[in-house]
Amino acid sequence: MEGLGFFQLAFAALVVMLAFAVRGTTGFGGGAIGVPLLALVLPIHIVIPVITVLTIFSSLGHWLKDWRRIVWKEIARVAPFTLSGVLGGLYLFRELDPRTLTRAFGVFVIAYAIFAFATAGRLRPPPRSLVWPLAIGLSTLAGVVGTLFGGAAGPLYVIYLNALRLEKDAFRVTVTTMLLTLATLRVIGYSGLGFYNPATLTVLAAALPMMLIGARIGNHVAGRINQRAFNRVVGLVLMVSGAALILK
Repeated sequence: MEGLGFFQLAFAALVVMLAFAVRGTTGFGGGAIGVPLLALVLPIHIVIPVITVLTIFSSLGHWLKDWRRIVWKEIARVAPFTLSGVLGGLYLFRELDPRTLTRAFGVFVIAYAIFAFATAGRLRPPPRSLVWPLAIGLSTLAGVVGTLFGGAAGPLYVIYLNALRLEKDAFRVTVTTMLLTLATLRVIGYSGLGFYNPATLTVLAAALPMMLIGARIGNHVAGRINQRAFNRVVGLVLMVSGAALILK
């Protein structure tokens, strides 16, 4: 934080607000937006643990409001595979040096952005016969990706939940609960590896008010925007930030 100028601090504050406005609108996506943009001005080994804690805080309000609608059997179905993915992601997160991880993340973000463009408004529910294979494969991958890169696990859970054809409110709070579970496991892992050091905690304290503002904005505009156009804008932002991370 000490090496950041005014414009870098202002940029970081706006990114946190934007990321959690997106999350408040859709129920996921905060990490996918926040991590690549914050990694332009902060070390990625600080950014990811910070965004993970903010994700937990931002999820609690929605979770407490609608917890009766959670489809708990689906949480129980994906939890063991999510845990296995988290353990694999923690190993890679610890072993990869920051420069390698940042560039790998840049490549991943661009690939994710291409996926967002390609599926904007056109992602069809998979057949119910694939429920168990999807639960195993996608929740494991979500654990790895979420832990290693700090975001983009939400769409993987969404693909799975689409196969169940849940009603809107149950869908939104169930995916939020899945991401809350994933984030909690990640915080335990990052803490055990020593990533919540004084620098990380300082950034976290500064980011928390911005997250609260962003989440409030997102909750206000939820359901009032064109989802297809929204996905395309998010994809464009990710393409630019991914390229910048590769060149950083």
